[in-house]
Amino acid sequence: MRITRHLQPHSTHPPAALTIGNFDGVHLGHTAILTQLLDHAQRHGFTPTVITFEPHPKVFFAHKNPQAAPTKIVPLRNKLALFAKLGIEHVVILPFNTALASMSATDFVRELLLNRLNMRHLLIGDDFQFGAQRAGNFSLLQQMSAAHGFTLNAVQSVYCVEQRASSSHIRTLIAQGNIASAVAQLGHPLQLSGRVIYGQQLGRTINCPTINLKMPANLAAQGVFAVDIHINGQNHHGVASIGTRPSVKTNGQCWLEVHIFDFNQNVYGQLAHVTLRHKIRDELKFTDLPALQRAIDDDIAQAHAFFANHPNPTHKLG
Repeated sequence: MRITRHLQPHSTHPPAALTIGNFDGVHLGHTAILTQLLDHAQRHGFTPTVITFEPHPKVFFAHKNPQAAPTKIVPLRNKLALFAKLGIEHVVILPFNTALASMSATDFVRELLLNRLNMRHLLIGDDFQFGAQRAGNFSLLQQMSAAHGFTLNAVQSVYCVEQRASSSHIRTLIAQGNIASAVAQLGHPLQLSGRVIYGQQLGRTINCPTINLKMPANLAAQGVFAVDIHINGQNHHGVASIGTRPSVKTNGQCWLEVHIFDFNQNVYGQLAHVTLRHKIRDELKFTDLPALQRAIDDDIAQAHAFFANHPNPTHKLG
């Protein structure tokens, strides 16, 4: 899969079947759009292409009120991996900034989609809006399709147990700790991936060593979880803490710290895939190290109890 982060003014691309969106989580509704895109691309010999944004447009517009910004279901790394698994061949990551936010809907289509990406077919969700002031919609695209000769189609919403599959609803489920329902709407495991880096090694001092992964600051999943881990070609169970570590010195960075059961390997620099299975509790601030250690011991016991009743993952870990 090819990844483009900057579209050059005179770039050349093969004819593209294209869709646009943030696709946070790549849930069942997104999969319906991408599957239809892949089918059209294959039938017409086009390159299946996705345009997505970093950061999320709503995060950009919430700069004066960060609390209003949506959380992120998965890191960009996992989103790209899900695109690749489905068969997307080209992903364009547009930096959502002032220039893009102020671009008119017609210029967005003409300059970016047609002139730079050689779009021949556009597939969108039924609620898609774009361009400055969100002035672009399906009606405008129909007019431009007739004028510029590209084909156009819209995909209707996908429902899961009478609930429309949506990133916002999945974020709510994750925040509530309802991982099973979130996974049902995602259509795949809730997996977070990253390279193992050096931490403060506090866990070693309380007989609970961890691997440490940096995560986006606004990750939807926060708290302590029973998890599956795929690392160094092996699968393991463990317990993970996700958050800003309020009980220790922190700069606000979000960390994913995983204590892997019965594990003693040097895996710094390796890619780890952590799948959330069950939420144990929210992240808490403890007054002293003994209180923190007692809580960790209880977390580990609860994770072991969960895996005693759910020993085998129902998904591929790597």
